[in-house]
Amino acid sequence: MKTFTQPFKQNFLKISFLLLILFSTACKKDLDPLMPASKKAIVFFGGQDGNFYALNAQTGDLVWKYHSDGNFSYSAPALEDSTLYSTNTDHNLYALSAITGALKWKFTTASSVISSPAVVNNIVYFGSDDHYIYAVDAVSGNLKWKYLTFQNVDSSPVVANGVVYIGSADGNLYALDALTGNLKWKYDTGSIIVEAIPVISNDVVFIGNRNGYLNAINATNGQLKWTFSADGISLEQAKPSVNNGVIYLASWYNVNGPNQPGSLFAIKESDGSQIWKALNGQGFTSSPVYADGKVFINSDDLNIYAVDAATGNEAWKKSIVANGAVPTVANGKVYAGGGGSNAFYVLDSATGNESWKLALTNCIDTSKPLIVSEK
Repeated sequence: MKTFTQPFKQNFLKISFLLLILFSTACKKDLDPLMPASKKAIVFFGGQDGNFYALNAQTGDLVWKYHSDGNFSYSAPALEDSTLYSTNTDHNLYALSAITGALKWKFTTASSVISSPAVVNNIVYFGSDDHYIYAVDAVSGNLKWKYLTFQNVDSSPVVANGVVYIGSADGNLYALDALTGNLKWKYDTGSIIVEAIPVISNDVVFIGNRNGYLNAINATNGQLKWTFSADGISLEQAKPSVNNGVIYLASWYNVNGPNQPGSLFAIKESDGSQIWKALNGQGFTSSPVYADGKVFINSDDLNIYAVDAATGNEAWKKSIVANGAVPTVANGKVYAGGGGSNAFYVLDSATGNESWKLALTNCIDTSKPLIVSEK
């Protein structure tokens, strides 16, 4: 593990994050044979046990799994045209068939990869601990371009309007031309960016850093608009969720001083002013997810929480030894890795009641689930 990312992690499991995405009509058609006629939904996620899983989202029955020699649990796979893309600590970006789990190709970097891929216009973008940002052809797996930063790139890219936005442990947020990799601008946040993921809304890029600041940066010219301070609690792993003018954000620990755990925040997108602060002093390796008027998050106190998005008041909590796995909410269910409980859980989003769970042997982290379902 990298020493600069680990000052206090010996007591906390490091978990990866997957994102929930929509899929194309072609992909829905291809996945039909796998899906139960009643609901037609599949849940995909990666584990620390080296396996990437596809399960029936209603029952937990295994559809397929792919085994590697590394760890899929840090990556957030992306889905495009019936192909799943996921990175792995064995240095590779994998392209797997969403239908069968068969390997289509893999692209090898010079170091471990925990950055989650983004796929736009048949190009896969991601970062590596070899300090490069990569663009790879989504069909062939051939390199299109790579861009060298000054430190590990564990942040995950966001692509908008032909620009790739991604952070580096050198403290910079980079804006690169999506076709050529040429630098458009970079912004020095003043502190390490580890797994913090940029989020874009209304032509503003939001990204956190180790010093506990969320930076709001003009997506066109790289100029700072405002900052929000989490009172010195690190935002180096923060993955904000934005909904209807509100940013939901969780802070980790104070890594520059006393091992003080962080909190969950709601702040205004327009100026960074605080709306509410909740779940104080718990510390969050995970990140918040907004759905149906609630914010869902796994806490380092080992519970998963649902709080009212308007007030921050607790709606329910459930002990799943949650640690850092980021939940996904779909079809009235919360899908979440149990981390330390060696289990994958599916809960009712309104009540927290358990629908089903799957035991995962020797798999202490699980990635953020990807749900694919027909509407």
